[in-house]
Order: sequence, then structure tokens, then C-alpha cells
Amino acid sequence: MKKGNKTMFYIAPMIVLLGAVSFHYFAGRIPISLNPIVTVTATYIVIVIIAATLIPLFPSDDGLAKQVRQLSWIQIAMAISIILLDIGFILMYRNGWSISTGNLVTSDFTNTALLVIGALLIGDKATPTNLAGVLISIIGVVMIGYFL
Repeated sequence: MKKGNKTMFYIAPMIVLLGAVSFHYFAGRIPISLNPIVTVTATYIVIVIIAATLIPLFPSDDGLAKQVRQLSWIQIAMAISIILLDIGFILMYRNGWSISTGNLVTSDFTNTALLVIGALLIGDKATPTNLAGVLISIIGVVMIGYFL
């Protein structure tokens, strides 16, 4: 474990799992008649309200003002990434992808890209086991595509 605490090391993936499953379930249930930009905008308004109420649950020794001063272009890049994900999945589900395969296929290519980016740009190690896993995943995506 690189940093952080051991408890959160296990809790964080459970939070991600809950969020990801909920996200895809609800993204697949957005009415086709609702403009995707309107739904994403409404979602982000609710996110701002919820996130603001959660700030006291994650106190900082340095205070909120110092935290705000640390914000940078990365938050803009994350916002663009998140809106691309949201709109992309909404459009995928509206245009024939099922929630059971849409995320699986995109996640496979995302994980493959992150393995390459991690190895080339960040210095993560790509082991033979990682590469075998990528190959197996790609075979799985081909099989999904073949049987769709």
C-alpha cells in the first residue's frame, strides 16, 4: 500500500462499486425524451448540494480556504472527463447498448489504456500477468461482440 490508511484501502473500492452500479442502473433508466444535457446539468446541481453538505465530514487540518487555494486545472480536466463519461453512457444506453455489456466493453478498453498510460507515463509496472489479463479481457470483448 503506497499511502493512506488500511481501512480506507478496502472501503474506497466498495464506495466505487456502489457508485458505479448505481450510476449505470440509473443512466439506463433516464427517459429518452429528456435531453441528455438537461439531465446531466440537473444531476450536477444535485451533486454540488450533496458535496457541499459532505465537506464537514472530511475536515482538513489546514482549513477549507487552504484547500480551495490548492485547486488547479486538474479540476477542470476532471469535470470534462466526467461530463464525457456521463453523456457517453447516456447516449450508449439510448442507442442500443445494454447496461450489462456497455460498461463491460468500455471498461475493458479503459483498463487497457490505463495499463499502457501507467507503464509509459507514471512508471507503473506492467507484469506478464497484467498483459495476460488484458489479452483475456480483449478475447472476452470479442466474444461479447460476436454474440450480441
